[in-house]
Amino acid sequence: MGRMELGAEALAFVGAYLAVMLGLGVLGRARSRERSLRDFYLGGSSFGFVVLFLTFFATQYSGNTLIGFAGRAYTRGASYVVSVTFMILAIVVLVAYAPRLYRLARRFGYITPADYVYHRFGSHPLRVLTVVLLSWGLANYILEQLVAMGRGIQALSAGRLTSALVSVAERVGLSGLVADVAPGELDFMGGVLILVLVMLAYESLGGMRAVAWTDVIQGSLLFFGCGAILHMLLSNDGGLAAATATIAETAPAKLALPDAEGLRSWVSTLVLLAFGVSVYPHAVQRVFAARNLPTLRRSLSLMAFMPLITTMLAFLLGYVGLSRFPGLAAGEGDQITVLVLTSLGESALVKWLVIVVLTAVLAAIMSTADSALLSLGSMFTKDIYKAYLRPEATPEQCLRVGKRFGWGLMLVLILSAYASLKTESSIWLLIKLKLEFMVQISPVFVLGLFWRALPARAVLLGMIAGTAVTLIIWGGVMVEVWSTRSPLGISAGVWGLLLNYGLCVTGGLRAAAATR
Repeated sequence: MGRMELGAEALAFVGAYLAVMLGLGVLGRARSRERSLRDFYLGGSSFGFVVLFLTFFATQYSGNTLIGFAGRAYTRGASYVVSVTFMILAIVVLVAYAPRLYRLARRFGYITPADYVYHRFGSHPLRVLTVVLLSWGLANYILEQLVAMGRGIQALSAGRLTSALVSVAERVGLSGLVADVAPGELDFMGGVLILVLVMLAYESLGGMRAVAWTDVIQGSLLFFGCGAILHMLLSNDGGLAAATATIAETAPAKLALPDAEGLRSWVSTLVLLAFGVSVYPHAVQRVFAARNLPTLRRSLSLMAFMPLITTMLAFLLGYVGLSRFPGLAAGEGDQITVLVLTSLGESALVKWLVIVVLTAVLAAIMSTADSALLSLGSMFTKDIYKAYLRPEATPEQCLRVGKRFGWGLMLVLILSAYASLKTESSIWLLIKLKLEFMVQISPVFVLGLFWRALPARAVLLGMIAGTAVTLIIWGGVMVEVWSTRSPLGISAGVWGLLLNYGLCVTGGLRAAAATR
């Protein structure tokens, strides 16, 4: 099936979009009310309904949804429609504890998730372990976005970015640096570097306020793009009926119902995403950033319906792609979003729609990466640097340290993104690597906010044990002691989480009995 050439218009459109993002960064800095951690990392806790909803939306749906989930749907087939439920349940869990957490945040001035953890449990080891696990998750989360950025730019550029970079390198006498780099890799890394530099610029200028304002544009683009492509997939070329008929001929196994192990895998992934995604630190910090509780409730209520558009679109991209591009190699599934979008037609209208949608995908990726990086900086600054390394540091000093930490970390992750090209790591593998460890934090919120008898020692022991089990299972695969990260179809992180909750509940019951 033929693919359209997007042309220079695509790069011009992305360039204009990036210029607007930089302008919002400058505006965000100008509108800053004070040089404080609360203002920089939470936007002064002043977000109204529209900004709060769109920053939730743009941050929650990113490269791992529109590219990683689509690739997973291509691999798994019709049964992966269950992924829509994954994201709905994640919002349900967040809705369950967010109002209570918001009230505490307003009363006690929380800025980071670890602020709540230390205030609730009074444990230094628990606070540090929380920061470590959340930072591990966020670092992998950003890495996912960088990989997705590179894939998106590869699609939009079609080699034009490579030509431009080679020309620039020749003019400045650095042609040797790119001489041995494959054109696809140069598109990938050139795109990543450009997008990251823009993202770091507007985030460093305006903090959370600039990030949220850019999210308004990014979320609007994403909402429009998802709706338009969803309509086209369902109405063009026979829609789902034609796709299903083709799959029945070319890959009938992809239409089969899951067996017992497949059902366990479903439930395992539901648990992993519901409890893992709901404790994303950048999502928690958006709870803190709400102007008031009614605004938070309305934003989260609307968010519960968004998987019916975004996650459903990711599934359909993979499902329709399975009918149009059968037989892709194992490492090529992450390309299916781009392959399907560029096969929708040749008219000028469709071409511009695809350009807008691919830009929306890049926008979603950037909105998630910048939010995750901002959260990482805030936790390092507030929960490590100021709490243990330099308690006397002023807010200005803390902000400088947080920015430098973010820039240094981003350099490491860019190099890791390049390494992923050599190892052919899928985005789904990075998603699991992130969530299976970060999910071990969920008892802190799910139990800690509602059960006063839950002691710090039980939570710390559960978190350590759950992390250890997950690490042992992953490590066993790496050293080839066993071959699966999902014994009996259940993810390593879920096995760890079961032990984690078991120890928390046991410790809580003992503590409650001791006080009677």
